[in-house]
Amino acid sequence: MSDAEEQQQTDEDERRERWRALQERADRRRRRTRIAVWCGLGVLVLGGVGWALTPTVKDKVIASGACDGALPDGSLDTLRATTGNADAHLSESESETDSGLGRYSCEVANEEGERILEVRVYSRRDDIDSELVREFRDDGVLPAAALPGGLPGFESRLAGVTLMPECPGRGKDAAGHPGQLLVDVLSGHRSEPHQLVRAGAAVANKAAEKLGCDTDPLPVPAQDTEKAEPKGVPTGRAAGTTCAALARGPFQGAGWSVDLRIPKGHAPMTSCVVRPSGSDEDGESHSPVITLYGLYGEWSQRVMFGQAGLSGARTDESRTRPWLTDDNGWATARCGGRPAGFQLAVSRPDDESDGQRTLSRELLDRDAMREVLASFAEKESAERGCTRLRLPAAD
Repeated sequence: MSDAEEQQQTDEDERRERWRALQERADRRRRRTRIAVWCGLGVLVLGGVGWALTPTVKDKVIASGACDGALPDGSLDTLRATTGNADAHLSESESETDSGLGRYSCEVANEEGERILEVRVYSRRDDIDSELVREFRDDGVLPAAALPGGLPGFESRLAGVTLMPECPGRGKDAAGHPGQLLVDVLSGHRSEPHQLVRAGAAVANKAAEKLGCDTDPLPVPAQDTEKAEPKGVPTGRAAGTTCAALARGPFQGAGWSVDLRIPKGHAPMTSCVVRPSGSDEDGESHSPVITLYGLYGEWSQRVMFGQAGLSGARTDESRTRPWLTDDNGWATARCGGRPAGFQLAVSRPDDESDGQRTLSRELLDRDAMREVLASFAEKESAERGCTRLRLPAAD
């Protein structure tokens, strides 16, 4: 079995394991007696006359109170469809705050016992690190993209989205770093990241309030964001951003689009991706031809060590040096007292390209790659106040 096949099998095993755990959680939810957000015996009293709540009215009552009233109008309608059973009515919701452990949770289920929304929020460093180790792995695997709309977080590798807002109100961790939340957001098995970010941001704000984060709320995206994944924009729009290098060179003019996901503040990840404009024969976005990642935190080192091994880069027991090959490269820095890594990945033509558009070495040689990586790393470092920036050596 090839390395690619082994990696694919490992990822598939992880997916099965996570969905098994999620199904067990759903089974436990069906067995437990819960306090539903609708009260009594489902009777609405109007003018002294009892009226049984219809399923539609009950849906509205549950939706309005779910997650301590945090959910924006219409979000649960979108998420109900992600189970594959959009007509199933809501049955219950519950939320819990544990200030001592710095945790918040919120769940909404339908009458079939299926998960409509599940949010888990952590503030303790050990809890956060245990979640991140599954996303930023020591074999070089990392999430595919940061979140759109300036939100701090990323699209989780296996399912859902993860937001990481600041939480200064809970003080600093043992290493002296400012407080932060990790907000894990899941929905039905057919859910896509763009369907989750609106509800996720709203619940993250409620959790921050409940846990005493004492910080400005995250921007909650407009309802339109739930309808379709973000579209790329002309590469000229990258000018003036930290990914400005993608507006120059071979990416100028028509034929290319860029997906810019550049959050403000202490976000864990930045990503900028260039693809051919338009869609493939299946109506999907084309595969990336060049990607820039900024990773901020100790987890960046795990990914770098893994990719260094795959790329044959020089390492020792304590650190990975910046490197540049024909198809990828890394720079390093210290941001907010933590390690940071800046990655450039390029899709090159090979026997497995299968008609996909790629970047030849004539279009983007190693010197040009270094210029792109250096521009990105320098601009991100300046934006975040990073120090000790180290770039790959020039050839």
